[in-house]
Amino acid sequence: MRHRIGFSAMVFALAWSAVTTSAVRADEGAMLRDAATKFAAPFVTIKFVLKMEGQFGDRENETEATGVMIEPDGLVLASSSQLGTPRFMRQFGNARPTDLKVLIGDDTEGLPATVMARDTELDLAWVKLKEPSKKKLEYMDLTKSGKPQVGDSLVFLRRMGKYFDRAVTVGQFRVAGKTTKPRELIVPGGGASLEPGLPAFTSQGEVVGFVVLQLPDAEELESNFGAFAGLGRDIGSGLILPTADVIRATERAKRGEIKGDAEEAAAAKSDAKKKPVDDEDEDEAGEKDAKPAPQPKKPANDDEDEEDE
Repeated sequence: MRHRIGFSAMVFALAWSAVTTSAVRADEGAMLRDAATKFAAPFVTIKFVLKMEGQFGDRENETEATGVMIEPDGLVLASSSQLGTPRFMRQFGNARPTDLKVLIGDDTEGLPATVMARDTELDLAWVKLKEPSKKKLEYMDLTKSGKPQVGDSLVFLRRMGKYFDRAVTVGQFRVAGKTTKPRELIVPGGGASLEPGLPAFTSQGEVVGFVVLQLPDAEELESNFGAFAGLGRDIGSGLILPTADVIRATERAKRGEIKGDAEEAAAAKSDAKKKPVDDEDEDEAGEKDAKPAPQPKKPANDDEDEEDE
């Protein structure tokens, strides 16, 4: 009798576990579908021509990146590395976006825009519409943010490419850890297909941060390459910059404390003009400019004197 009761209890427990697991999965599915509907509106497509200049020649390529409208006046947040050359690659050349247009909703033409500012260290770029939109813009309110803990479940969205009609996909991951150096970053668990420049949310829609490409610059890599040998493993799933840091950086960009592409180009030209000539260049220039010293002329009668002798 006892064996029968024990067996029945075990069967009931397994059945109840299956029911509750199914219910949890159903709830998660409904939550993800709801997130895809609610959170996708501020996502926009930035279309541009990428001009590349480097040791392998110059070329142009029309490309796209996904950004997020963060203010109602047409300010878009995106990944700096998606709009140009990542920090560690600048030793091989430079790439900058031109002819920028922001595609909102089902628009296929786009509104003219410009790179207002970019922070290559944080991997953030701010793109601003050149003219105010005639339509009300859906934007993501960054003040509605949250601070996740290790083990918490988060939601992410991304847009596929033009070939797939920029379809929105949704996914879920858990926070695997946090870093304190080189700055505070949220580390996602494996399996998440995160894209730089895009946000991660709680299930309630609170923005916890934006995915960034966090890499040392070329000088750091060259000085101690072995120390960064496992870097690809650490950044493989993307890292998330907390919303508070994004808000602070955005305020700096709006105050003009972070340069845009046009200002960077102008500053680079100015620096090139002011750049002092080093010793080697001076020596080379001196060699080019120096004229050979005049040789003393030989007296015309020297040969005659020798013949007379």
